[in-house]
Amino acid sequence: MPLRLVDVGIPTFEWKMKRVEYPVSECKNDLFNELSEKNQSLRKRYKLRGDKHTNLDRYRKLIRAIPACPGKLIIGSHVGSRLEILGIFSSDLDLREAFKYSSVRFAGSEIGRYEWLKKLTTEERYSSICFLIGKED
Repeated sequence: MPLRLVDVGIPTFEWKMKRVEYPVSECKNDLFNELSEKNQSLRKRYKLRGDKHTNLDRYRKLIRAIPACPGKLIIGSHVGSRLEILGIFSSDLDLREAFKYSSVRFAGSEIGRYEWLKKLTTEERYSSICFLIGKED
C-alpha cells in the first residue's frame, strides 16, 4: 500500500556547535603577545564543541512534536535536491512513546534515539534529519 508523506510541523534535528575559548600556554601566550600587538584576535584561541543543553532541548521539542497516535514516522535527510529515507518507524498505539523509548542498532551496538541522531549528524554526512508522517492512501 503506498504512503503519502505529510509534513505536520515536526522540527528537523541539527546538531548545534558552540565556540569555546581554550587556554594558551604562557610560552605561546608571550609569542602571541609579541606578534599580535595590533591584531587582538590572535590572543585568544577557540574550538567548536557540541552544545549539550541546546541539542537536548532540540531533541525534547522534536519528541513533543511527534503525534501521540498510531501511525508511521518517516525519517530522512535532504541530500542535494532529493530526500534520502533513513528509516520508517511505525506504531499501532502511540508513535511518540514508541519512538522515544526505542533503540537502534548502529555500528554493532544498541543505542538510544538521541545518540543515534547525534551520530547521524556528526559522524555521517547528514547535516539535518527531517521527520514526516506517512498516511496510507
